[in-house]
Amino acid sequence: MRGATVYAHGQPIDLAIAMQAAEWLTTLMSGAATPEERQAWACWRAAHPEHERAWTHIENVSGSFHVLDAPASRKALAQRPGSPISRRASLRLLACISTIGLTGWFGTRSGLAPQLARAALADFSTGVGQQRELTLPDGSRLHMNSGSAVNIRFTHKQRMLQLVQGEVFIATAGETDMPYRPFLVETADGQAQALGTRYSVRQEDGRTSVAVEQGAVRLTPRKGAGSLVVRAGQGGAMTARRTLPAHAVSPDIWAWRQGLLLADAMPLRDLLHELSRYRHGFLGCDDAVAGLRLSGVFPLADLDSVLLSLPDSLPVDVRLRTRYWVQVEARHAG
Repeated sequence: MRGATVYAHGQPIDLAIAMQAAEWLTTLMSGAATPEERQAWACWRAAHPEHERAWTHIENVSGSFHVLDAPASRKALAQRPGSPISRRASLRLLACISTIGLTGWFGTRSGLAPQLARAALADFSTGVGQQRELTLPDGSRLHMNSGSAVNIRFTHKQRMLQLVQGEVFIATAGETDMPYRPFLVETADGQAQALGTRYSVRQEDGRTSVAVEQGAVRLTPRKGAGSLVVRAGQGGAMTARRTLPAHAVSPDIWAWRQGLLLADAMPLRDLLHELSRYRHGFLGCDDAVAGLRLSGVFPLADLDSVLLSLPDSLPVDVRLRTRYWVQVEARHAG
């Protein structure tokens, strides 16, 4: 597994660190951890910020494991790091997390617990692999992509959509109320104001991306000065402090609304990154094949078939370690 990149809901974390956090959790949940093991666990957490990030994430979701209180689950959780089946126990633990829908738990920033809470309490949300269409109070149309959550905050002064996580496509309706109320999408990084528009907004790790089909969108960073107007046929992005230059985008960027992912000479790493947004579990890609490029039209409703077809187009093997753990690696001779 060396040289691998693992994704959970579209965000990467080092595989070895993820496994270490899972193995420590199996020890502590066994109820038989010794003082020496607890001291070693504390030292591991303090050794590197990524250790603490991984542990905080897995700890935040571990409260849901009461639903796994079957004898087989207890036996799996009772295995200790370093034991012959410890790794299998950790894999089973991670698979169970995916099964009960706690995806993305390794992939977000250190504020995962508050983000999960905000998503759970959002007005509208979609699960992994789900999409949803809504009509907003003003007649605007909202199409939510996989793993998204939004709040609707319409007042007499503004029409605001808070994007908690994920990606949405909006077709804004003409404003009939007086005085005129601007249509805004608020994200962790700032605001995207519609200027008579059909457009998508995607909340990523540390930035917000938009792509405009019709009209224009003004991006205003939360903490930065100035703004950027992104026009039809363009994409743009912002962090909390600055905007990034606008650039041309292909209509393929909205293919998800038809349940498709369109790739044009896309690096394999990027393809798996995108597919991971629509599938529970982990998608791993060895660095040796990450730069291989692929073109095609991939149905998002049948990702297992998409993954299993990769060896037909690229010199790779697809290893299904479990249903929720897939590794793409260089093809082995013979």
